Amino acid sequence: MTQNVSPDLLAKATEHIDRDRLVQLTVDLTNIPSPTGYEGDMARAVHEVLGSAGLDAVLQPIGDERYNAVGRLQGAGGGKSLMFNGHLDTSFGPEQAHRGIGYECKGTIIDDEWIYGMGTFNMKSAMATYVTAVEAVRKAGIRLKGDIVIAGVAGEIEKSPVGEYDHRQYQGYGVGTKYAITHGAVADYCILGEPTNMSLIPRHCGSTWVKITVPGHLIHTAWSDVEKNAINKSRVMLDAIHDWIPQYLERNSIGDFQPRVNVSAIEGGWPWRGARTPDNCNIYMDVRTLPDVRPLDAYNEVREMVADTVRANPQLEGTKVDLIVSAPGTSIPDDHEFVETLRSAHTNQLGEAPAEGIEIWSSDAVHMNRYHIPTVNYGSAGRIRSGGGGFSTHQGEHVHIGDMEDITKVYVESILRLCGVAD
Repeated sequence: MTQNVSPDLLAKATEHIDRDRLVQLTVDLTNIPSPTGYEGDMARAVHEVLGSAGLDAVLQPIGDERYNAVGRLQGAGGGKSLMFNGHLDTSFGPEQAHRGIGYECKGTIIDDEWIYGMGTFNMKSAMATYVTAVEAVRKAGIRLKGDIVIAGVAGEIEKSPVGEYDHRQYQGYGVGTKYAITHGAVADYCILGEPTNMSLIPRHCGSTWVKITVPGHLIHTAWSDVEKNAINKSRVMLDAIHDWIPQYLERNSIGDFQPRVNVSAIEGGWPWRGARTPDNCNIYMDVRTLPDVRPLDAYNEVREMVADTVRANPQLEGTKVDLIVSAPGTSIPDDHEFVETLRSAHTNQLGEAPAEGIEIWSSDAVHMNRYHIPTVNYGSAGRIRSGGGGFSTHQGEHVHIGDMEDITKVYVESILRLCGVAD
């Protein structure tokens, strides 16, 4: 059971939330480039921040100058422990900076209301809210029963080595969190401050990446046959995929919610050798699965679709399907004590119940839940300055300072209620 907290004690803790600290920490972390595979500088900076915030901090090396930064604030005992988990790597790299301030590795404050910069949205602002919440509790002189863990992890972004793309910058999909939770970064509950725009997300889809290889006929242009060209043959397969996608989505609906299927890449031939036909053409797909559907089920469904297409089109004989990534979805019940506590804290602090739902994107919650650490995605980022929610490719990454303050209040109440206050 969560602990009831007196309004006076709760007010005392939230009054110690330092807005200036929250903003400056977000800016400072945004100023550090940390694309996937190159999180070393960011990890060292977070390690220093955790130590200065009073946590016992360690750097966990996961290879190739990559680290997790993990801190633990030990409680007096007798309470539940709460982890705040956030990834150190950004969705984009410094090479995107030409797109504008929302993509620059430089925190820029606009109108004292918004912070722009690479990683502010996903998810350096979340790391700042974690630290600021814990500092507020400590500044209020409150001793907790349970522990607080803050885990800044490398390699969360949805990337995976494929073929020749096998270096560290492609090693994502939870490599840091999977290491962290097998090396001491564990707790009774976990909040993932992904950009949910203040919504509670206790479930999200899984992801199955498949590679469909359509064979061709490698030969000089002088003797080529358009019907044997792998790229031309792939048009038939792409049409079949196009027809299959809406059927797949219809079969995998929850009410009005549907996952997505993305034809993510096509690979064939050699641009530097136009006088040769390609010996094959690869079609890459990302098939999103509902939280309770196995990646293997999606893979087998794609294989069946491809087999049907080959039977109807003999020129595609020899086409094969490979599984590249198998990342399951995840969920915890809406009536779970952890979800109910976050829901109650949000309502108490902000005056209305949070929106709740399911997301198509994947997160490290899948790994946490499979290690029996109930995890909810719940973060402040996700409001677009020009209106609406989600992410704007035109404006780039940005977060609202007021939303960050609000969710920090919710985090503070959640800490007190979940971990308990020592006498």
